[in-house]
Amino acid sequence: MPVLQGRGRGDLVVEITVETPTKLSSRQKELLREFRETETGEECPESRNFISKLKDAFGG
Repeated sequence: MPVLQGRGRGDLVVEITVETPTKLSSRQKELLREFRETETGEECPESRNFISKLKDAFGG
């Protein structure tokens, strides 16, 4: 990030707060299970593991 009223660039500090629900109703749990069953793995390509990325890189 540009330094305010100065030259050069400074650090950018980002804080992310993730809240995970802990008290779900049985209906909410069932909906999450249904959602999980529809996932293909393509929704979050950054979460793939290192070996999977290597296989893709070498046509495996």
